[in-house]
Amino acid sequence: MGWFGKKKEWDIQKSDANKSRLRELFNGVMEDGDSYKIVYGYGLNIKNSNYILARKTTYTYTSLIIGYRESDMSIALLQTTPELEGCSEAEIFRPDSIKKAKISTGMYTIYHQGGMMAGYTQFATSPENDEDFLAYVYQPDEYDSFDTFFKKFSGK
Repeated sequence: MGWFGKKKEWDIQKSDANKSRLRELFNGVMEDGDSYKIVYGYGLNIKNSNYILARKTTYTYTSLIIGYRESDMSIALLQTTPELEGCSEAEIFRPDSIKKAKISTGMYTIYHQGGMMAGYTQFATSPENDEDFLAYVYQPDEYDSFDTFFKKFSGK
């Protein structure tokens, strides 16, 4: 719901065109791309800087194409741009190749195998993305489907 009970009007044609582009980019990198469901997501890096009189917070967003499939419980992450101009190679995660996975404060986190400094990958999805800093995508069904999948993926 928008302000004063007014619901935002979505340009479904534009959203569907962006979804088609996501699929095209994903299939261009993944050999068996059609066997994956996809959802648009983003990574968020928050950096705080303290100055003498002020504190500065910088948010850096990374657009992602998230592919997932239940047949082998895998997640493929590809970085892209908000304009969907291209994408990176896929980083693939499976439950047997990670330490653990969890959902907290709206973010999905996958902890890498290894010692204490192995690191993690964190990202989010949203049912509605506007053009301010993310690609224009309206995806409530895809959002719900991925959330359900990730709960299985993380063993919850």
